[in-house]
Amino acid sequence: MEKIYCSKKDLEYRKEVRDFLSSELEPIREKINDNKEIPIDLYKKLGKEGLIGPLVSEDYNGTNRGIIAHIIITEEISKLNVAVSVTRTPCILDSYTLYHYGNDYQKETYLREIASGEKISSICITEEEAGSDAAGVKSYAKKDGDEYILNGSKKFITNAGLADYYLIWCLTDTSVNPRQGMSVFLVEKGTSGFEIEKPYGLLGLNGIVNGVLKLKDVKVPEKNLIGSENEGYKILMSTFNIERITLSSECNGISLAALNDSKNYAQNRRQFSRFISSFQIIKLKIAEMATKIQAARSLTYGAAKLFKMGMNITKEASMAKAFSSKTAVEVALEGIQIYGGNGYTDNYSMERYLRDAKFFQIGGGTSEIQNLIIAREEFRGID
Repeated sequence: MEKIYCSKKDLEYRKEVRDFLSSELEPIREKINDNKEIPIDLYKKLGKEGLIGPLVSEDYNGTNRGIIAHIIITEEISKLNVAVSVTRTPCILDSYTLYHYGNDYQKETYLREIASGEKISSICITEEEAGSDAAGVKSYAKKDGDEYILNGSKKFITNAGLADYYLIWCLTDTSVNPRQGMSVFLVEKGTSGFEIEKPYGLLGLNGIVNGVLKLKDVKVPEKNLIGSENEGYKILMSTFNIERITLSSECNGISLAALNDSKNYAQNRRQFSRFISSFQIIKLKIAEMATKIQAARSLTYGAAKLFKMGMNITKEASMAKAFSSKTAVEVALEGIQIYGGNGYTDNYSMERYLRDAKFFQIGGGTSEIQNLIIAREEFRGID
């Protein structure tokens, strides 16, 4: 599969990334899970290695390696500890947004620091009534001279409190459809009126920080408006395709890890005086897991290739997200079954893979929403 979508240079880069992570992440992957904390110095090492800015040019401290390299990085990190990748994801999305829509000041001041890993960022869209419906945003920004005053709240925000910079979507024109009246602003941590509540306790993704933001008369300079006023929804939609490819790659990383662990376990676990890898039922499970993963990765890399060609990938990105997240859950469940009773304990990583995988059927747009998008695109243009 990789020979179809990856060049020789891509494959060589995967080895570079894998070697780096085997030295810097693999030795502490379990410690991160147990302590529920990702060391900041690890994140800075990722940035220094160029793993935060693959979609940003070298002019702004990125590597400009492109979308395929981004998938490679995401898969390799996620195979070891997907929580580390999920912490990285908002920085990928924000750097992409700033690179394509930010003004010179924003690029020089903020993008450089995010792409290099020097600073951490957060993407803030979700609200109490705006989850799958991104147009349901109620937070608003009112122009006041050369500033905007932001009020409202955001929930389920990854890197809440951890991030230095926050990209926040608000309404700037409440008289029109939210899709035509939404804007996005960059707010610095510590700005007056910007409060962060206690983070949520989560089922999985041990180590990420996810919480609620409160905005009360938060003053933001006009120069921190990203793009044009009321252009926020368009910016958000372009970012969503990158997000879905990223989340799909994270799912595929989980699936690959679960498959690899299952094969290793089966080759070392003895029952009835032989290794269970020799049992036909185990072989069938492994075959089905491998086939699903191949399909999920093909959808993900295929969407990325189309994106690289400048094509609209709304349908393809949703297909990748829906199928990859479903596959990750199914592969983790099968892995637990192969492990038997051991799979139900926390002595092995398999139960963590399942807990982590479930997030992706909800976060970044539920699987149901992805399927509705796919259906809408399938029917588009049909009389």
